[in-house]
Amino acid sequence: MNETVKVIQSLRSIREFSDKKIAKKDLDAIINSSVRAANASGRQSYSIIVVDEKEVLDKLFYGSNIGLLFCVDFNRLIDTAKHMEYEYGPKNIRLFITGSIDTCLAAQTAAISAKSLGIDSLFTNSVHRAKMDEVYKQFNLPEHYCFPMIALCLGYAKEEPEWKRGRLSGPGIIHYNKYKRLSTKELEQLVKDYDDQEICLGAPATRLSEMGFERYLDWFFTKWNRPFPEEKIKELYDTLKKAEFLKET
Repeated sequence: MNETVKVIQSLRSIREFSDKKIAKKDLDAIINSSVRAANASGRQSYSIIVVDEKEVLDKLFYGSNIGLLFCVDFNRLIDTAKHMEYEYGPKNIRLFITGSIDTCLAAQTAAISAKSLGIDSLFTNSVHRAKMDEVYKQFNLPEHYCFPMIALCLGYAKEEPEWKRGRLSGPGIIHYNKYKRLSTKELEQLVKDYDDQEICLGAPATRLSEMGFERYLDWFFTKWNRPFPEEKIKELYDTLKKAEFLKET
């Protein structure tokens, strides 16, 4: 296994960060690597907001040392087209999807680059749980053709976590040539795998017991899988319409 694969397979989510600062040269390396991610037609349909204000980091970035807010953003292209006396308007869902892919590829590349430097991370949709108009105001985001897609928290772990989650890699995740639904037998095995302490897909047995559950997926489907507030769904939908990424049909 080469060093790149080792770095990728060592990725983990950290929710409690120490006060140790990220060196500027390391942050620059992370950002410069992030923008090297694959993107459609060389457009890089995103913007990255680098956040180092403690109040904002505590509110939206889990108190990390640095926050990176990755936004789907076409304003740079629109302004460039206008400057050159061309018209360019990404007013359709296809380009929003394309921009979303560009954005997420850049974000994941940043996380991998950070880990290669010994810096941990956490991806969060905290901005979507906040009031969207306040998010736009906080970061001075353009009202149109811009949407905050995902936040990346960067820093050093306060302490080494005892538990590192595994990942599924088999039936139900990997499909060859054609999609294949899981059989009853495979579903039964999947439920067991989530509680296998060697695979580490779910939660530690002691934590499950404290929560009053024997199986992780029982907890997931009854407690964690609560409905997202309808007003927040509407707010996100309205924000995308306002940004002109969605149109009434």
